[in-house]
Order: sequence, then structure tokens, then C-alpha cells
Amino acid sequence: MSASVSAPACPTTTPPKVEHQPLVRPRRRWWLTALKAIPNIAVFSLLGGVMYFGHHTGWKMPKMSEFLGTTDVATHDWCAEHLVPESQCIECKPELYPKAKPFGFCREHGVAECVIHHPELAQVEGEPQLPKYDTTQAIALVARSENSSRDALHKNRIQFTSIESVNRSGIDVDVVQEHSMAETISANGQLNFDPTHVAHLSARVPGSVAIVFKTVGEKVAPGEILALIDASQVGQVKAQLLQALVQLQLRKTTVERLRTASVGGAVAGKVLLDAESAFQEAKIGFISSRQAIANLGFEIPNDLESADPEKVADDLRFLDIPTSVIAALPAGTKTANLIPVRAPFGGLVVASEVVAGEVVDVSATLFTVADPSRMWLLLNVRQEEAMYVRLGLPVTFQTDDHKQEVSGSVSWISPAVDGKTRSLQVRITIANPDGTLRDKGYGTGKIILRKEPNAIVVPRDSVQSTPESHFVFVRDKNFLKEDAPKVFHVRQVRVGARDDQFVELLAGVLPGEVVVTKGSPVLLAQLLRSSLGAGCGCHKD
Repeated sequence: MSASVSAPACPTTTPPKVEHQPLVRPRRRWWLTALKAIPNIAVFSLLGGVMYFGHHTGWKMPKMSEFLGTTDVATHDWCAEHLVPESQCIECKPELYPKAKPFGFCREHGVAECVIHHPELAQVEGEPQLPKYDTTQAIALVARSENSSRDALHKNRIQFTSIESVNRSGIDVDVVQEHSMAETISANGQLNFDPTHVAHLSARVPGSVAIVFKTVGEKVAPGEILALIDASQVGQVKAQLLQALVQLQLRKTTVERLRTASVGGAVAGKVLLDAESAFQEAKIGFISSRQAIANLGFEIPNDLESADPEKVADDLRFLDIPTSVIAALPAGTKTANLIPVRAPFGGLVVASEVVAGEVVDVSATLFTVADPSRMWLLLNVRQEEAMYVRLGLPVTFQTDDHKQEVSGSVSWISPAVDGKTRSLQVRITIANPDGTLRDKGYGTGKIILRKEPNAIVVPRDSVQSTPESHFVFVRDKNFLKEDAPKVFHVRQVRVGARDDQFVELLAGVLPGEVVVTKGSPVLLAQLLRSSLGAGCGCHKD
């Protein structure tokens, strides 16, 4: 029988009552809300304004006429393509200003409506002035950019409503004029001494420097002594010459005596023959010794064979050395080994690598003498332009510091193109009488292909280009008349020489015509805009 054990009862706990208080929300200030809404209101207002403006303008950008100063014209009388009033538009109403008779493309000059062949097209008062030189020949001189015969932009005319609108557009004009121009090829170049007048002097025989008379920068005359070399070989050659002279005179005297004695039969023929043979050998030896000393650069008197040997010995001691130089030698100089180093021509000592007492040999350069009055200019012409270079063409050269400008002519053209630079070397002989040009000086040369004193030119800003043609804008000859349309004609041109200010026009304009300079890109933009077929508002109801 099991006894049951009851668990003790847990006391019951009553949780305390919690009272819930209602949440108190902070009061939101109305003006903060309104302030935060202002940006959104502004954005939506702006969008609404854009939508309203777009709806009432047909969603179109402002017309070009507003920038050209023609916004005062009523919108119902407006040609949107040509940016002038419909009632004045000469393109839409050709009867207002009929176009000239078309002549087509000129193959000779490479322009449409050629004013050279048809001067009646020129926009000048009175008789047109034709070019004073053969522009066709100038065009053919070099390869030039060409105009397309299919390009039709020149058929357009650009019209303004008034002279005031032209001025507001920033357009300026200038007169086509005649000006001296040169067509050139530019090439980098270097000045050098004429190598045919540059001498690198060394001793003819090994020895030591006895005395130096000239140094770097000093002028020298032809044949002037620069230094004296003490060389034992010189003394040996002089001694051999003196010995050969004595032998020659002795053999000659013997032969003459035997010939006199042989007349009476006192001397056998064989003895005379041997004496004459010995005389010939002595003569050959003398000639050989004389040539050996001549090979060293010495001048030998012609009557040496009959001279007194003692006098010859004295003369050979300072052979070929002037008295003034002998006087400059140190006192007590007795040597006969001196040989002079002479300047082969007049010029300037540009390098000297010798001092007195120095031992030298034949491989050492002692002096470099150059004639600075003769220079060579070597230009490196680009391969694609080398075909235009010819012998005799004039050349101007300006040093890199722009302080010197000289001229000459092409005297030599290399037969080969440099494999590394792909350029052709051209040589120009330059006169430098005052010696201001420097050896190894760099600069830019211009080979003048053609020079025209009466070239037809316009300012550089006048010429505008498209991928197919070059143009200028010519002002109508009646432009300044009060009741005349304010028109600029589009004219194809052929470009020639250029400089810093002007461009030569070989075809397309004549002297006296007025062309647009500043502002011509604005006219080109309007011309291209019209050619794209923007649509003409004057034909709309």
C-alpha cells in the first residue's frame, strides 16, 4: 500500500494594475510644412511654364534671325530658310534680284562661275581688272587642293535685311588687293663651314713642337706659319740632300776632267765610261734626295746643283722659314730639324690642340683652319615636296634666334632620300663676308618656287572650306545702295601661296571686289544650314 504525498500548494500572486496614459503628439507647425513645399512648387511651376511656352511656340527653338538682328519682322512675313522677310527674299522670289547666267565649272582654273573667263560676274563698279600674271601656270606648279565640280553651294546667295543687321552680326569686310607673295617650301636646316675650305692640319713627320705662333680665333693668311715642329727626320733628309749634292758635284768634276784627258788618248775609254756611270748614279741620288725634302713641303731652289755646298748647308738649316719667324726663335737655336705647319688658305683658326714642347705624330690634328666667308646650308626637304626643288631656285634662311637672315640658291640636290628621316638633302652655298653666321647653326630655310609681285590676295580669315570646296563671300556691288538687297555672293576659289596675313587666290575673285573677313564662319554656317533643306516657311499658309 503506497502512501500518496501531496505537493504543497503555491501561494497565488495577483499582478499589480497598470494604468495606460494616452500618447501626447507634438503639435506640427504649419509654416514649416509650407516652407518645405516651396522647392516642389517652384519645380512644378517651371515645368508648367515650359509646357505652356512649348505649346504656344510649337516646340521650336528661337530662329537664327533673332541672332542676326532681324527679330523686328512680323512672323507671318518671314522666310525661315533664308532668314529674311518673305517679301524681300531673293531666293524664294528670284524676280526681285535675278541670278546671273550660269557658266558652269571652269576646268582650267578649277572653280565654278570663273570670273577670269567671265569678268562680267565680278562685283565691282566699272571695268574689272584681270590678274597681271598667268594664274593657270601658277596653279599647275604644285599639287593643290581642288574644288568639286558637283558642289552646288556657290549657287546660293546670303541675304540680310539691312546694313544694321550685318553690323550686328559682327561681319567685317576688306577689299581684294594685289600684294607681293612668294610660294615656298619650308625645311629645317643647318649651317656648316664649306668643307672644301676647312683644313685639319697635322705634322708631316713625328717630332716635338718647337714654337706655336697662332691659336684659336686668330686670323691667318694663305701660307702663314702656325707652328714649327722639331723633327729629326727633317735633319736627316737635309743631310742626305747635302751629301747627294756634294757627290753630284764631285762626279761631275771627275767626268769633265776625264773627258778633257781622253781627247789626247791619255785615258782609257773604260775609265771614262765608269766615271760617267758614277755621275749618273750621283745625279739620280741627288734627284731622289731633293724629292724627299720636297715631299715634306719645302721649296728647293732650281740652281742648287751649282751652288756652294757650304752655302747650301747654311740655307738648309732654316729652309723655307722667313727671317721674321727666325727672329722669333729662342736665342741660340742651331737645329736644322725645323719644319713649319702652314695655313693652306686664308681664314680663321677654329681649333688648336697643340702647345710648345708637346710630342706629336702625323695622326694628331694640330690646327683646324676654316674660311668663314663661305658656308654651306643643308636643308632637309620632305619627300613629298622634293619633286618641286630644282637647281638654281632662290633660298632664304633665318636662324632660330631670328636675328639673321641670309639668301642663296640651290647648288646641289641629293640623289637619294634619307632612309631614317625620309627627307631629301638640298645644299645651298651662302656668302658670309662679315663672318656673322656660325658653324652648326640651326634655322628654317624657304625654297622659293614662285614669286609674284602682283598676286591677288585676301586676308586669311576670308577663306572658308568644306570637304569639297573653298569659298569666299563677295559683297554685292550694289550693297551700299539704299534700295538694293543686302546680298553676299558665294564664290568658289583656288588657293595659292600663304603668309602670316594673306592668302593668294589664283581663281575666284578679282581685284577691287569686297569680301567678308571677320564673321565669314557665320555665313558659312548659314549657307550649310540652307543647303540641308531646313524648309522655307514662306511657302506655308
